[in-house]
Amino acid sequence: MTEKELSRGLSWETSVGKVSQRPTPLDQIEVKFESRVGEPWESWLRLKYAMADYWTGEEVEIDDKIFLATTRPPFGGLRWWFVCPRLNRRVRKLYLPLGGRHFWSRRAYELAYASQREAKYDRALRRARKLRLRLGGDPTDDEDPDKPPRMRWATYNRLMDRLVAADGVANELAARLLGPVLINRPAMSAFGQTGH
Repeated sequence: MTEKELSRGLSWETSVGKVSQRPTPLDQIEVKFESRVGEPWESWLRLKYAMADYWTGEEVEIDDKIFLATTRPPFGGLRWWFVCPRLNRRVRKLYLPLGGRHFWSRRAYELAYASQREAKYDRALRRARKLRLRLGGDPTDDEDPDKPPRMRWATYNRLMDRLVAADGVANELAARLLGPVLINRPAMSAFGQTGH
């Protein structure tokens, strides 16, 4: 087979790999894949794997053909995409969530990012931790970090303003949540007895 034939996509490439479905080794599935990359309308990836059905526990064999698409970025080259078998849309990643049988897009499975399920208080805490880490401090510490070496003062001040704002939101929400608990709690003396 010549380089010209390879570049035109007249070759078949077959490989076998192992993909972890879940973080634990017990939940791994072995995925065999075969691909053909050539003209964009003839390019695909075939996935063959067996897995236990989430509801019944029966062994299910899956044989999916996922088409590939290309776009041309403004600075040249070729960018490859998966085409979601469910929605027929170009996507960068395919997912196999718990209970799913096929590799589909995030939108097809209606998956949400973890931050979309966070409460306002949790988002403020996460934002404050990220800013403390970026400023070189300990994300679990409540103290304001010093300016890191080589960071411009304007950048440091801007990040500190964001940190103070995030801490303010988190403190305000914590006070609202804990306020009734602290007000209704009887006063404790130094010896652990309640005052009357």
